[in-house]
Amino acid sequence: MKTILIVDGYNVIHGSEDLQRLSEIQLEEARVKLIDDLNGYSGFKGWETILVFDAYQQQSLEKKEEIHGRIKVVFTEKNKTADAYIEKLVYSLPNAYTIRVVTSDYTLQRMVLASGAERVPSRELIEDMARTLKKFHDEKKKSLEKQGVTLSEFMDADTLEKLKEMRIKE
Repeated sequence: MKTILIVDGYNVIHGSEDLQRLSEIQLEEARVKLIDDLNGYSGFKGWETILVFDAYQQQSLEKKEEIHGRIKVVFTEKNKTADAYIEKLVYSLPNAYTIRVVTSDYTLQRMVLASGAERVPSRELIEDMARTLKKFHDEKKKSLEKQGVTLSEFMDADTLEKLKEMRIKE
Protein backbone atom coordinates (compact mmCIF):
# COMPACT_ATOMS: atom_id res chain seq x y z
CA MET A 1 0.00 0.00 0.00
CA LYS A 2 1.36 3.42 -0.95
CA THR A 3 1.91 6.06 1.71
CA ILE A 4 0.99 9.66 1.17
CA LEU A 5 2.27 12.23 3.62
CA ILE A 6 0.23 15.44 3.94
CA VAL A 7 1.99 18.20 5.84
CA ASP A 8 0.67 21.48 7.24
CA GLY A 9 3.78 23.51 6.40
CA TYR A 10 3.49 26.31 8.92
CA ASN A 11 2.80 23.85 11.76
CA VAL A 12 6.10 22.14 10.98
CA ILE A 13 8.00 25.41 10.58
CA HIS A 14 6.72 26.61 13.96
CA GLY A 15 7.43 23.20 15.50
CA SER A 16 11.10 23.20 14.51
CA GLU A 17 13.49 25.43 16.43
CA ASP A 18 15.77 25.86 13.41
CA LEU A 19 12.97 26.59 10.94
CA GLN A 20 11.19 28.85 13.44
CA ARG A 21 14.34 30.96 13.89
CA LEU A 22 14.86 31.09 10.13
CA SER A 23 11.22 32.07 9.51
CA GLU A 24 11.56 35.04 11.86
CA ILE A 25 14.34 36.35 9.61
CA GLN A 26 13.11 35.17 6.20
CA LEU A 27 9.92 33.11 5.89
CA GLU A 28 10.58 32.18 2.27
CA GLU A 29 13.95 30.64 3.21
CA ALA A 30 12.26 28.59 5.94
CA ARG A 31 9.72 27.31 3.39
CA VAL A 32 12.49 26.43 0.91
CA LYS A 33 14.48 24.60 3.63
CA LEU A 34 11.38 22.62 4.64
CA ILE A 35 10.70 21.72 0.98
CA ASP A 36 14.31 20.57 0.51
CA ASP A 37 14.31 18.51 3.71
CA LEU A 38 10.92 16.94 2.93
CA ASN A 39 12.12 16.14 -0.59
CA GLY A 40 15.07 14.13 0.72
CA TYR A 41 12.96 12.53 3.42
CA SER A 42 10.13 11.59 1.04
CA GLY A 43 12.57 10.24 -1.50
CA PHE A 44 14.30 8.08 1.09
CA LYS A 45 10.95 6.78 2.38
CA GLY A 46 9.45 6.41 -1.10
CA TRP A 47 6.40 8.45 -0.11
CA GLU A 48 4.30 10.85 -2.12
CA THR A 49 4.14 14.14 -0.19
CA ILE A 50 1.81 17.12 -0.27
CA LEU A 51 2.96 20.21 1.62
CA VAL A 52 0.21 22.76 2.30
CA PHE A 53 0.68 26.41 3.25
CA ASP A 54 -2.10 28.84 4.23
CA ALA A 55 -2.62 31.66 1.74
CA TYR A 56 -2.61 34.34 4.42
CA GLN A 57 1.16 33.80 4.75
CA GLN A 58 1.87 34.67 1.11
CA GLN A 59 1.34 37.48 -1.39
CA SER A 60 -0.66 35.66 -4.07
CA LEU A 61 -4.45 35.69 -3.98
CA GLU A 62 -4.94 32.55 -6.07
CA LYS A 63 -4.45 28.96 -5.02
CA LYS A 64 -1.13 27.83 -6.38
CA GLU A 65 0.33 24.35 -6.79
CA GLU A 66 3.94 23.60 -7.62
CA ILE A 67 5.91 20.39 -7.96
CA HIS A 68 9.31 20.30 -6.24
CA GLY A 69 10.91 16.91 -6.84
CA ARG A 70 8.72 14.38 -5.03
CA ILE A 71 6.65 17.04 -3.31
CA LYS A 72 3.52 18.83 -4.39
CA VAL A 73 3.49 22.25 -2.68
CA VAL A 74 0.08 23.89 -2.33
CA PHE A 75 -0.70 27.46 -1.30
CA THR A 76 -4.39 27.62 -0.44
CA GLU A 77 -6.76 30.23 -1.81
CA LYS A 78 -6.90 33.52 0.06
CA ASN A 79 -8.80 33.17 3.37
CA LYS A 80 -8.72 29.35 3.14
CA THR A 81 -6.79 27.47 5.77
CA ALA A 82 -4.40 24.61 5.26
CA ASP A 83 -6.56 22.63 7.71
CA ALA A 84 -9.67 22.98 5.51
CA TYR A 85 -7.68 22.01 2.41
CA ILE A 86 -6.15 18.99 4.15
CA GLU A 87 -9.51 17.83 5.50
CA LYS A 88 -11.06 17.84 2.01
CA LEU A 89 -7.99 16.15 0.57
CA VAL A 90 -7.97 13.34 3.14
CA TYR A 91 -11.57 12.43 2.36
CA SER A 92 -11.00 12.62 -1.40
CA LEU A 93 -8.06 10.19 -1.54
CA PRO A 94 -8.68 6.58 -2.52
CA ASN A 95 -8.44 3.83 0.09
CA ALA A 96 -5.37 2.51 -1.73
CA TYR A 97 -3.22 4.91 0.31
CA THR A 98 -1.93 4.86 3.83
CA ILE A 99 -2.48 8.50 4.70
CA ARG A 100 -0.27 10.24 7.25
CA VAL A 101 -1.19 13.81 8.20
CA VAL A 102 1.15 16.17 10.02
CA THR A 103 -0.68 18.94 11.84
CA SER A 104 -1.00 20.56 15.23
CA ASP A 105 -4.61 21.70 14.82
CA TYR A 106 -6.76 19.81 17.35
CA THR A 107 -9.95 19.74 15.25
CA LEU A 108 -8.07 18.48 12.21
CA GLN A 109 -6.32 15.87 14.35
CA ARG A 110 -9.69 14.44 15.41
CA MET A 111 -10.99 14.47 11.84
CA VAL A 112 -7.85 12.74 10.62
CA LEU A 113 -8.22 9.95 13.15
CA ALA A 114 -11.94 9.60 12.35
CA SER A 115 -11.13 9.22 8.64
CA GLY A 116 -8.78 6.31 9.34
CA ALA A 117 -5.67 8.31 8.48
CA GLU A 118 -2.71 8.49 10.83
CA ARG A 119 -1.95 11.70 12.67
CA VAL A 120 1.75 12.49 13.01
CA PRO A 121 2.76 15.24 15.44
CA SER A 122 5.00 17.92 13.92
CA ARG A 123 7.75 17.18 16.46
CA GLU A 124 7.72 13.48 15.52
CA LEU A 125 8.07 14.31 11.81
CA ILE A 126 10.92 16.74 12.51
CA GLU A 127 12.79 14.13 14.57
CA ASP A 128 12.20 11.36 12.03
CA MET A 129 13.32 13.62 9.18
CA ALA A 130 16.55 14.43 11.04
CA ARG A 131 17.25 10.73 11.74
CA THR A 132 16.37 9.66 8.21
CA LEU A 133 18.40 12.38 6.50
CA LYS A 134 21.40 11.66 8.77
CA LYS A 135 21.14 7.97 7.92
CA PHE A 136 20.93 8.80 4.21
CA HIS A 137 24.01 11.06 4.35
CA ASP A 138 25.95 8.50 6.42
CA GLU A 139 25.13 5.74 3.92
CA LYS A 140 26.09 7.98 1.02
CA LYS A 141 29.40 8.85 2.72
CA LYS A 142 30.16 5.15 3.37
CA SER A 143 29.33 4.30 -0.23
CA LEU A 144 31.70 6.99 -1.50
CA GLU A 145 34.42 5.82 0.88
CA LYS A 146 34.02 2.24 -0.38
CA GLN A 147 34.45 3.49 -3.93
CA GLY A 148 37.64 5.28 -2.90
CA VAL A 149 36.16 8.68 -3.68
CA THR A 150 37.70 11.55 -1.76
CA LEU A 151 36.33 14.96 -0.91
CA SER A 152 38.97 16.60 -3.08
CA GLU A 153 37.35 15.06 -6.15
CA PHE A 154 34.37 17.37 -5.61
CA MET A 155 36.42 20.59 -5.23
CA ASP A 156 37.52 22.98 -7.91
CA ALA A 157 41.22 23.70 -8.54
CA ASP A 158 41.19 27.11 -6.77
CA THR A 159 39.77 25.63 -3.57
CA LEU A 160 42.27 22.78 -3.62
CA GLU A 161 45.13 25.24 -4.11
CA LYS A 162 43.96 27.38 -1.16
CA LEU A 163 43.68 24.32 1.06
CA LYS A 164 47.19 23.28 0.01
CA GLU A 165 48.51 26.75 0.91
CA MET A 166 46.81 26.59 4.32
CA ARG A 167 48.29 23.15 4.99
CA ILE A 168 51.79 24.37 4.03
CA LYS A 169 51.51 27.38 6.39
CA GLU A 170 50.82 25.09 9.33
